[in-house]
Amino acid sequence: MNKILTLWATPRSTSTAFEWAMGRRGDMTCFHEPYNEAFYYGEDWRNDRYFIADPKLKVSQGLTITSVHTKLVDLAQSNSVFIKDFAYSIMHTADDSFLDTHTHTFLIRDPDKVITSMHSRWPDITLAEIGFEDLHTLFNRVADKTGSTPVVLDSDELLENPEKGMIAYCNAVGITYISKALTWEDQNSNEENPTWNTDEHGFHDNLKASKGLAKQKRDYPALESSEDMIRLYKFSKPYYDALFSQRIEI
Repeated sequence: MNKILTLWATPRSTSTAFEWAMGRRGDMTCFHEPYNEAFYYGEDWRNDRYFIADPKLKVSQGLTITSVHTKLVDLAQSNSVFIKDFAYSIMHTADDSFLDTHTHTFLIRDPDKVITSMHSRWPDITLAEIGFEDLHTLFNRVADKTGSTPVVLDSDELLENPEKGMIAYCNAVGITYISKALTWEDQNSNEENPTWNTDEHGFHDNLKASKGLAKQKRDYPALESSEDMIRLYKFSKPYYDALFSQRIEI
């Protein structure tokens, strides 16, 4: 059985830039947060954030975690499939049979950067949606089940040396490193990448203006400016530290 190569991340962890790089390879069918779409918009939605924001918004008929998973598993039988998503989207349904269909990899980022960025857009962001606890739980489940340490990359280290980081990732998951994947021109001409037009909420504006996998400009209020951000940080930091200790050193 071909497995789905999956990058589990937290929001604002440069995971979409990584996803774009995988799309640039040209040898994989890539999906942008397919489980997360069902988590928020599907018939079995688990969070009503978007329905509260837009009372006219309708549930996406036929969209469920199960329908997404079935589609991905079926497609993976004849294609190389890559997805990036958030662990909190699937923890309620991720039994052993679900875990067996994925090659699980993880991307982490300093929670100070994650939280200050995310809080600037969603001031009511929850601990669950920040996602470090579920990311850590999923990592441990995969490690216990497989008897080996899943691949973990740290975003800051990756962006310091994208080539070295991507080579390390490709070697770890058993795929060929393709150098062209690290750069892209403008989103309008990049037909290889299915995620250029997926951003409805402006989360990827800086990324769309970029030319490749690289550091992006940051301009957010300091963590110390908000007691709520400090609370989110104190809860998340131990989970980040535990995952950081298991990372591939670039």
